[in-house]
Amino acid sequence: MKAQLFGNQSREQGSSTLEVLIALGVLVVSLSATIMVVFGNQSVVVDTATNNEGLYLTGKLLEEAADLAKQNFTALSSATSTEKSGPLLFDTALEVIDESPCKKEVTSSASWATSSLRTQKVLLKTVLADIAGSLALGGDCATEAPESDWDDPERFASDTLSPGKPVALDVLNAKAYVGTDKTPYLQIASTSYAIYEQTDGLFIDFTNGFALATSSNALDAISFYDSTTDETKTYLFAAMDSRPGQLAVIDVTDIEKPLLVATRSLSSCVTGSFPQGWRIYYYGSKLYLTTRYTAGPEFHIFDVSDPTAPTEFGTGACKGFDLGDTAESLTVADQYVGGIKRRFAYLATDEMDKELRVLDVTNPLAVTEVNSINLPGVQDGQSVYLSGNKLFFGRQSAPSGPDLYVFDVSDPTLPMPLLGSQDIGTGVLSIRVAGRFAFLSTPKVDKEVQIWNISKLSNITLIKAYNFGNVTNQGIDYEPDFLYVTSLATPNFQILRNKP
Repeated sequence: MKAQLFGNQSREQGSSTLEVLIALGVLVVSLSATIMVVFGNQSVVVDTATNNEGLYLTGKLLEEAADLAKQNFTALSSATSTEKSGPLLFDTALEVIDESPCKKEVTSSASWATSSLRTQKVLLKTVLADIAGSLALGGDCATEAPESDWDDPERFASDTLSPGKPVALDVLNAKAYVGTDKTPYLQIASTSYAIYEQTDGLFIDFTNGFALATSSNALDAISFYDSTTDETKTYLFAAMDSRPGQLAVIDVTDIEKPLLVATRSLSSCVTGSFPQGWRIYYYGSKLYLTTRYTAGPEFHIFDVSDPTAPTEFGTGACKGFDLGDTAESLTVADQYVGGIKRRFAYLATDEMDKELRVLDVTNPLAVTEVNSINLPGVQDGQSVYLSGNKLFFGRQSAPSGPDLYVFDVSDPTLPMPLLGSQDIGTGVLSIRVAGRFAFLSTPKVDKEVQIWNISKLSNITLIKAYNFGNVTNQGIDYEPDFLYVTSLATPNFQILRNKP
């Protein structure tokens, strides 16, 4: 009996011990789970706090970028920095992509390491537009970057000038203004309603019998708001192939009834072999007109705050600035140097030791040359295009070495660093830049129109070349998402797009 009693007691004690062990195990698991939840919640709290800190830094970076853009749109460019907050280091970055001279895509980011194995990052993106810059260009500034990849260009629509051949081109608001070598010396194509594979009907007929006296060498169209009449008009400035009368101003508000509203002649001292108007550029109520190398000044500035009454700046009997060479292309922009707003003109010239020249034109009565670049070889400069603080420069084909250059012109009074270059195997007649694309016209047979990827300036790469026989000098212009091109071959006016 005693033995049996002890046996039962032993089994009961064993059961109690097992129950204690099970209970202890459950307790340990419960405590572990509780501890994990506590520390997990703590990690979430920490991640949320640091994420909010990173979000604050990126937002602050975008706000500062927007403030800078209001003051100095051109100067806004990519940058990186490091900020410390408590025990953490945040790597911040501002990436700025120039979609056009008047639009930038801006991305701010902040990244940080919460441990050696875990890095976190936040991004904010916005688009900034330069309204003042667009107005300064007379509205002739693309507001959208190309949506397509431009890796398969095709002819969208075309037309053939009759009579004559194209000698100048400018496009504004889907209207193409084409200078020709035959009367009426100007043709206007309305392309807003062009359809795929259209081959005629783009050029409109003038119902008022409009005609210029001679051909032009360059055109620049602007949209102009007249505050006195509360009207918006479109004017076309023409560098005329004549002397006198090197400048003509045409009201093309009604494209069926153009009106010649003004002509101006340069000073009588502008004589010699080539006194005719050659290149022209509008910026900020001023018009910049050049002649080829000739006797007398080659560079001239007009006040066109009233486009119908242009007045050349200057004193005395011989107005203008003496270049001593021919500017084949020019562009003008306002920039801040040392906190002071100044205006600069960039010229691609045929001067052997100054293929790129920079003029300070802030005071039209006291133009000065502030910089120049002498490139290797004897090839002339042919084309320039400014986007942000990057100047794209093209020259005649070099036997060896680059034909396309990109310079940093953040401060054009100092040496301008080379950001990138490329040997494209031919000369660069014209340049248009939009987003990550550079559209070039060249004299290269079967490759007259070329599209290059410029997203990485240290490695500029060819996307596609397009056969466009006998493309004319200054014969391309871009508006989203079309490329307008003129040539001496039929059809001599084409609109290109990327194949859908």
